[in-house]
Amino acid sequence: MSQWIITYSRDEAAEVLKVKSKERPSLEQAVAWVLEWAQENLEALEPKEQPHEEQTPAVRLEERYGITITGIAKD
Repeated sequence: MSQWIITYSRDEAAEVLKVKSKERPSLEQAVAWVLEWAQENLEALEPKEQPHEEQTPAVRLEERYGITITGIAKD
């Protein structure tokens, strides 16, 4: 099983989340892992406006935690 580094931007800083997976994770899987981590470890931001009615996980990650995925690389 390989270790993968998911890089993301939060508060104008680059950070990483390391995960193990047999295959390179898709962007959708990376978003799901970072969103799960954020829900367990970060306090959600105050909404700037009404949330979109149908939020994708990536939109939810950005609106609630200010996180944008910037890359996926093998460690």
